Amino acid sequence: MPSVTVRRVNGVVHLAWSEADTGNARISSYPIMRGTASGAETLLTSVSGNQASYDDTTATDPTATYYYKVLAVNSVGTSCGNNEVAAPYLGNTCTGLIVQKTPPGHPEQPLQGLAPASLAIDSIAVGEQPGTNNLMFKMKLTSLANVPSNSRWRVVWNSYAAQSYDPAAEQFYVGMRTDGNGNTTFEYGTIHTAVVGLVIGVPTETPIGPLVGSTFNADGTITLIVPKSAVGSPAPGDLLGAVNGRTFTGDTPQTQFLERSTLLVDHTFVKGQRDNGHPAATYMVVGNVSCGP
Repeated sequence: MPSVTVRRVNGVVHLAWSEADTGNARISSYPIMRGTASGAETLLTSVSGNQASYDDTTATDPTATYYYKVLAVNSVGTSCGNNEVAAPYLGNTCTGLIVQKTPPGHPEQPLQGLAPASLAIDSIAVGEQPGTNNLMFKMKLTSLANVPSNSRWRVVWNSYAAQSYDPAAEQFYVGMRTDGNGNTTFEYGTIHTAVVGLVIGVPTETPIGPLVGSTFNADGTITLIVPKSAVGSPAPGDLLGAVNGRTFTGDTPQTQFLERSTLLVDHTFVKGQRDNGHPAATYMVVGNVSCGP
């Protein structure tokens, strides 16, 4: 039975699978099954036994989750279909492709006390606006109807290009900040984590400049726009590694029980609070192309 992986981007579902156990009989074909309900797959197509991937360009309904199974056929018979994978719609690269999503209700938070809605991360998305040469990051919080002061919202990713600003930096960040009066600004910069012996130090932010055109809405969406030229000019096919979201705030009555600090790595990170996005994700740059049909 093949082991199947799936990735859905801009109306295309990319399937890949490992070679099935042949049982000493050559695989002649791989039937690909698809459905819009779990366990209800029917035959979509069949490909050669020499093939190990398939792009489904007909999975175009953004309201549907598509389910797939890949079977293996040889002279002995057909493999069982216990390898179902799901391909939910997660957006597109024009308006934001969700790379990190928290289960509804933030189930891990009650272990240590609920984070405020303004700090609880629901999802992180990455995109590339058509007609520009920008990267776009979206952090969706539960709500920003009330924006706390002295707080930071960050999307972070690994990049060697950060060393062009700071030879010791390992990451870029983009984000929003509020001052003591609750005024908001948007910035990007680098992150350097000092290591002394076997001890990892506290990551240090170094701002580089403002993020023109970035905004936030009361529904909890923070949209962060950064020119690609400012963060190493990633080209199509390049990967943004370990993309993740983090939120930080000073001690206030709203957050006094969270034992938070204003450092990049704070107590809630150690305690596994869900206001630090998890797990880190990867985004492949596609170019600022249209997502239309």
